[in-house]
Amino acid sequence: MRVPLYIELSDKKVAVIGGGNVGTNRARKFIEAGADVTVFSLEFTDELINLEKNNLVKLVRADVSDLDLDKIASEYYLIVVALNDREYNKRILRIARKYKTLINLANDADMTEVVVPFEGGKKGIRFAVTTEGKSGIVARKVRDMFQETLEKNEEIYYFLRAMEHLKKYMKSSGIPIDVRMKLYSIVSSDEEFKRLVKEERLEKARKYAESLVDRYVREGTDDRQAPPDGHSV
Repeated sequence: MRVPLYIELSDKKVAVIGGGNVGTNRARKFIEAGADVTVFSLEFTDELINLEKNNLVKLVRADVSDLDLDKIASEYYLIVVALNDREYNKRILRIARKYKTLINLANDADMTEVVVPFEGGKKGIRFAVTTEGKSGIVARKVRDMFQETLEKNEEIYYFLRAMEHLKKYMKSSGIPIDVRMKLYSIVSSDEEFKRLVKEERLEKARKYAESLVDRYVREGTDDRQAPPDGHSV
């Protein structure tokens, strides 16, 4: 079963086998993510050639059937296969597993171990959508629906920035994780906090959140330290 993950690809080596449109799209995506991308193919799109001229990708002209797949699998973090050849996919999948190398079979949604989803986001919020090969059209439509919601809801970005500040504030204050989790819920559901966020009064929302945290921690500490039945010690 596949699970959704975000993986840091900066400076990771990515091999793309196939220099057509699909391979180009995959190469571009991973280049934008900061990966060190090499494309193996006999022919390349104009876009890939231009990317190579700008030192953004390495192109290796080779017949893919002659590639040393063991060598590639042992040297690269991720392999993308952009070919319409199921037998080739089976072969390289077997080799990639031997070396524990991530593999994306761009034209085989059933066998692929890595899915490349449609992405969207704005101002620090990111999301990804896939139907795992059932329909790219539907996945794109859902992506566009989510994106439209983000574009229309400016309030959510103030909420994000206020909660990000709250997280940093509590961590820097040394508040234990179990207490922080309770406070995230308490602050985010507080009516005054929500009003300040809705009115886009970010600095006031931050200060108010800090005051809620300080009060909760102070009162909680006082309760833990108080002797039973109010007797002094």
